[in-house]
Amino acid sequence: MSQQSTYPLCQQFSVGYSAYEDRLMLTAELPKTGHTTLLLTRRMVLLVLKQILSKLPALTGLEQTPVAYWQEVLHLAHQQAMQRRATETKAQPNASDDAEDTDADRPDHSEGQDNIEPQQKPPTRLYIATELTTQLDSDRLKLAFKGLPVPDAMQTPCPHVPVLAVSLEANHVHQVIQLLITQATNAMWHLPVELPWLETPSDAPVTQTLSH
Repeated sequence: MSQQSTYPLCQQFSVGYSAYEDRLMLTAELPKTGHTTLLLTRRMVLLVLKQILSKLPALTGLEQTPVAYWQEVLHLAHQQAMQRRATETKAQPNASDDAEDTDADRPDHSEGQDNIEPQQKPPTRLYIATELTTQLDSDRLKLAFKGLPVPDAMQTPCPHVPVLAVSLEANHVHQVIQLLITQATNAMWHLPVELPWLETPSDAPVTQTLSH
């Protein structure tokens, strides 16, 4: 990821499913570019999961653990990550489970703006994800997405541009896996990914937002 500095870094994002688009939607509030939604196709979600899983052993230190114990270690690590996420969610009683209504995704309004009518939301930048770059850096996994602007790219040839990047610790990686699997299950995509150590979607904490 030699040009990662060109990718806006995302600190918090939510993942939902759009039946209209038949896409998963990764939504974030980026520091400079504002509200951004990245559409993830089934192929892209599968690519993200495969890239994450290929680097998970090195990220979690499993390379030093006998292969026979990998499933047990991953199951324990995944449970701990999800329990931590559930604890963080309970500590935020005002947090919404709806990705569109997450408080952290809303801009702060200072005094003196109360008389603006109607209150207008900033425009949302919409992209469809086309390229993924991953990099393992010490105890963090970095994911960077390129995409095409929608609907502009449907009408005029456009270059693939850096959209956003995330830098995740191991416990956050487990939470991202759970988010993607849960939403892909809601979409009935039937992804060809077998993770016996993963929590079933019905057992997973109901949350669509991840802060890291």
